[in-house]
Amino acid sequence: MANTRAEIENMNIGDTLPERTHKVDWEDILKFNRYVTGGVDTKNIHTDDEVARKAGLPRALATGRHPVSFITELMVDYLGMGFITSGEIDVSFVKPIFPGDVLTLMAVLREKSPDEGAMRYLFDVSLVNQDGAAVTIGIAGGRLA
Repeated sequence: MANTRAEIENMNIGDTLPERTHKVDWEDILKFNRYVTGGVDTKNIHTDDEVARKAGLPRALATGRHPVSFITELMVDYLGMGFITSGEIDVSFVKPIFPGDVLTLMAVLREKSPDEGAMRYLFDVSLVNQDGAAVTIGIAGGRLA
C-alpha cells in the first residue's frame, strides 16, 4: 500500500481504513485445518459437511483463524512491526463463516494515544458477510512502527 504511515498518522477518531473483501473458499479452509493437524487432512466440523451436521451445524464452516488472519493482515499492512511487537486482537465470532462466503473487513479508529514514544491506534473491526450480517466483531490495534 502506498504511504500507509501517512494515512494512519493523519487519521482522526471515527475515520475508517479502506474496506477489504475476502472470499472464503474450500482450499483455504483445508489449508487452515492442516496448520493445526500437522499437515494432515482430517474430517471435522471445518472440513466435512456430515461431521458438521452431526455436531448440529448446517454444514462445514471456517475456523476462527480465517477472520483473525484477515484482521492481522490489515493491521500489519498499516501498523507494520508495531503490530507484530505490540499488537492486540480481541474479537467475537458472532455468526458462522461458510465456504463461499464473501466477507468485507471494516476498521474504524476508536482510540489514538501516545505509547512508549510512539502512537498506539485501536480500531473497532468487523467482518460482514455478503448478506450484510456481522460474522466477527471486536478490536485490533497496536503501535505504529
